[in-house]
Amino acid sequence: MVTRRKKDENTKVFSYLDEYCAANGEVLDNAGQARWVISEEGQDQDRLIKAELKSFLSLGASLKVARFDIEEESLFCTIGLELPEDVAGLYYEDVQGGMMTLLLSELNPTPKASAVEVRNLIEVGRATEGYCGHDVYELSQLYPSIRVFSGSDISEHETQRVFFLICLADTVRAGTWMDNRLRGNLELIANLSPIAIPYRILCRSLFDTDPSAVFLGLYRCLEALYAYSHTSLLIKKLDMELDWNHVAQALEETLAWRPREEPSLAILLQKAVSDDLRSILDALSVVLPENADLVSATTKQMYQLRNSLVHYRAFHQSFDPDGVDWNRLCEATALTVLHVYASIFSE
Repeated sequence: MVTRRKKDENTKVFSYLDEYCAANGEVLDNAGQARWVISEEGQDQDRLIKAELKSFLSLGASLKVARFDIEEESLFCTIGLELPEDVAGLYYEDVQGGMMTLLLSELNPTPKASAVEVRNLIEVGRATEGYCGHDVYELSQLYPSIRVFSGSDISEHETQRVFFLICLADTVRAGTWMDNRLRGNLELIANLSPIAIPYRILCRSLFDTDPSAVFLGLYRCLEALYAYSHTSLLIKKLDMELDWNHVAQALEETLAWRPREEPSLAILLQKAVSDDLRSILDALSVVLPENADLVSATTKQMYQLRNSLVHYRAFHQSFDPDGVDWNRLCEATALTVLHVYASIFSE
């Protein structure tokens, strides 16, 4: 069990602010002196002292998502995201002083306020006669938006999936180029296995100004299944009762074996829905010749696009990203991921 001292956590918070001001040319007169955030007796202080940081995702100096657990309760906390009060089945809570102190001491976000603004609050407030601590609301104005949501009975395996839903709910950065139709389809991804899906990669892709990052994140969901067909055949041939993913990991670690990418993608796309594959080609402005094989054509186009995005060779530089309808491409790819995973895991 985690046990903290209130004094130590408050010291960390104000030490970070002292360092921020000094680095920006404003040395505080009361730097290093005892200062603290006013917290409520009971639950709020218990969280400060006992809540355990289980996982966090840093998307930038002032953009963070974290999970804290205390007893049977989970607290999902965000800094820098603009969120509605209704997120992923969680309950919105007002941020009190103890929880604010915990977040600032553990995650150390960069203030949004200038060093002069920080100085005006921290220095003047401490100089006031009868100082009894800094008000949580006033301190919160120095930082990007801070939110806390609570939930219960949430497995640790579900953490990254919940992070993904929280990131999708951001009303500013996550909506810079994505339309509501795509966002709705991406939410369906959260129904898939938290073990198999690379949710951390998907979270980061949502905040990338380049929409190709979302496509690559979804493509990696398919990459995670590349070994499926090969290992499934091996398991059947050897009459083993093992999970295919376990066998694939053992083969790579022991024999350095990895499946070939393009043929593996083709096998997976055989489990996709034809309409989704046609939508992928449409988004890429690819006209399919008469009697052409839909799976083969889509495999070739997706694999070439992936290579054009991750490699820097002369062969790939003719690719024009402006010619892609990224909303429709990512939507169709997301639906392909859903149908492929549903097919495989239903088996």
